Amino acid sequence: MPTIEKNMMPFQQQPPSLGNQYQDDRVLRSYLARALPAEVLHEIEASLIEMGRLAGGELYQMQLADRLHEPVLTQWDAWGNRIDQIELTPLWRRAEIIAAEHGVVATAYEQRHGKFSRVHQCALAYLFTPSTDIYSCPLAMTDGAARTLLGSGNQSLIDRAVPHLTSRNPQEFWTSGQWMTEITSGSDVGLTETVARSDSDGQWRLYGRKWFTSAVNSQIALTLARPKVTRLADAGSRFSTSNCEMKRAACATSGSIASRTSSARARCRLRN
Repeated sequence: MPTIEKNMMPFQQQPPSLGNQYQDDRVLRSYLARALPAEVLHEIEASLIEMGRLAGGELYQMQLADRLHEPVLTQWDAWGNRIDQIELTPLWRRAEIIAAEHGVVATAYEQRHGKFSRVHQCALAYLFTPSTDIYSCPLAMTDGAARTLLGSGNQSLIDRAVPHLTSRNPQEFWTSGQWMTEITSGSDVGLTETVARSDSDGQWRLYGRKWFTSAVNSQIALTLARPKVTRLADAGSRFSTSNCEMKRAACATSGSIASRTSSARARCRLRN
C-alpha cells in the first residue's frame, strides 16, 4: 500500500477573498462598455472602481464580522413606557453613510449624464448591495419616494423632502419607508382598507392597520389609503402622501402600524 510521507502537510481549504468587485466583474464592465458612450464611462468609472473597492474590502469585512447580528426592536423601556426603539447593525449604519456619500440615490437625480445617470446609479447599487445585507431595500424605497413626490406636483412636499432624499450629505440624507401591505392587500393594493379622513383644520389622518412596513426606521414614509372626503372639492383626491413628523421608528411597531386619533405614536399628519 502506498505510504504517506511524514512531512506531507494535509490539504487546507483557504477562505474565499474578494477583490475589487467592479474590476473583477467582466460581465458588468462589458455591459457598461456597450450601454454607455465612451466619454460617459470614462467620467463615471472612477466612482465604480471606488465602490468596487468598498464592496470587496471594508463593507465585505464588516459583513463577515456582522453576520450573526440582527436588528433589535425594543418596544418598552424599563419603566413601562412604549419607546419602539430600533437598534441597527453597525454595517447598516455604515452603509447609510456610504450610500449617501457615493450617491447611490442621488446620482439618478443629479442628471450629470442625462438619461445615462440611471445606468450609473444602477451600477453603483449593483456593486453596493451584496456586501451591505441588502441595504439597497431602504434605498429603493427612498428612490421610489423621491420619484413619486416629483411626479405628484405637490411643490411644498417636493421642496421639503426631495432635497433630503437625494442628498450626498449623510447629515442631511433621509431614507423613506413605504407603508402599503395589509392583510387583505399585498400586491393587490386595490383591496386596501386603510382610510384617510380630513380634519376640520385640513390635516389628514389614517385609520387602519398596515401589516408590513419597508424601511421602518426612516425619517418619512409614503403610505396608501382610501380618502374619505366631506367636501366635493376633495373628491378628486386618490393618493395621499404621508409626511410623518416622527423620530426613527416612532410610528411603527413590530412591522405594523395602527393609526388612531388617540395615539400620538401612530399619528401622522398628511397632506394630499
